[in-house]
Amino acid sequence: MAQLLGRVVESAEGLRYWLVFPDDEHEAACSFLRDLAASDCSPATLRSYAYDLLRWFRFLHGRFIPWEKAERIDVRALVEHMKASPTANTLRRGPDAPPTVNPVTRRLGPGMTFSARTINHQLTVLSSFYDFALEFGLGPLVNPVPRQRNVHAHHNPMEPFARSRRGSYRQRVPQPAWRGIPDDAVAAIFDALEHHRDRALLAFWLSSGARAEELLGLRHGDYDFGEHTLTVTTKGTRSRDVIPASPDAFVWLALYMRQGQPADPGDPVWWTLAAKNRRPLTYAAARRMFARAQSALGSNWTLHDLRHTAAERMIADPAFTLVDVQTVLRHAHVTTTTIYTQPRMEDVLAKVLEHYARPKPAPSSIEPEYDDAAVRELLGLGE
Repeated sequence: MAQLLGRVVESAEGLRYWLVFPDDEHEAACSFLRDLAASDCSPATLRSYAYDLLRWFRFLHGRFIPWEKAERIDVRALVEHMKASPTANTLRRGPDAPPTVNPVTRRLGPGMTFSARTINHQLTVLSSFYDFALEFGLGPLVNPVPRQRNVHAHHNPMEPFARSRRGSYRQRVPQPAWRGIPDDAVAAIFDALEHHRDRALLAFWLSSGARAEELLGLRHGDYDFGEHTLTVTTKGTRSRDVIPASPDAFVWLALYMRQGQPADPGDPVWWTLAAKNRRPLTYAAARRMFARAQSALGSNWTLHDLRHTAAERMIADPAFTLVDVQTVLRHAHVTTTTIYTQPRMEDVLAKVLEHYARPKPAPSSIEPEYDDAAVRELLGLGE
C-alpha cells in the first residue's frame, strides 16, 4: 500500500535524518535535508521536514505521479486530502471519538483531521524543497506550490498597511491564546506528584518559565545552587542563556540528586526512575508524567501551559516590567510577550458575572439637617 512505502531513518553519524523512498535513499530529498543541516537547522527541523516530504511522496505515489512532474492541482488535492483524512492520533483513539471540550480547562481536544498549522507547514516544506530542486536542476520545471503574497514589499511608509491576503491553499490559523493554570490547580497537581524528580521539574517550569525541552536538556554543570540560576540552550537560537529559578526548585533538585542518579559532569540531570533500565528522561515520558498527575482533576493542561503560568505570575507582579519578563522568557520581540497582557476570556467572564451580581448602589440623598427644597433650588435640581 502507498501509505506504507518509504520511511525516515535516524542516523547517529552524518546526516541525522534521511529519507528512504520507496526502497532506496531519495537523492533529491536527502540532498535538500543535507542543505538544511549545513544551514544550521536543528535536528527537530530536519525530522519534521523529512516526514512532510515522505507524506508528499506517498501521496503522489498513490496518484501515479513522479515528484518531478507534480502540478498545482496535485498540491490542491493534497490539501483537500489532509483536511478530510484522520490523523494518526485519531486512528489510535478510534473514529467514533470526536474531539470534546475538557470541562476543567475548557480546551478542545485534538481534532479529527490535520490542523491548519500542519497544512501550512506542509506547504512551506514543499515550496522550499521545490525551490531547492529548481536551483540545483534536479528535475522539476516549476514549483507547484503557489507563492505567498507579499503586499508590503514596497509599502509607502506614509500610508497605512493594507490587509494582506493569504496565499492560495494557506489555511486560516486561529489567533494564539495563552492558558495559565490556576493556583489551586497547580497545588493539586503538585500534591499528586510522587517523586522528587517530578516535583523539581514542576517547580523549575513554574518559576523559570523554561520551555519543556530546554529544561529536559539540562546537564550537570548547568545549574548554580548559590545564584539560583540555570544555563539552558534556548530553542531557535540555540544560545546558552542563564535564567533564574526559585529557591524551592533547587531544594527539590537537591532532594532528587540524593537518590543516586548519574551525576558526572556533562551527564543529563533528569533520568527515568527504574534503576534496572535507567535512561535520560524524554519529552514524551515527562508529558505522560504530567498527564498522570492531572488524572484526579480531569484536566488536560500541557507542559507548555506551565511556561504560560510562569509568565502570567511575572506579569501580575508589579516588580516586573514587560521587558523583564521578555528577558526571562527569552522572546526575540517584546510583542510576543505582550500576549500575556491580554485578558483571558475566563477572567473577563468572571468579572462580568461579578458585575451583574454586585448590588446596585443606593441613590444619593440629601442629609436630613439640610432643607431639601433649598438645596434642590441651589443645585438647580427639579422636583
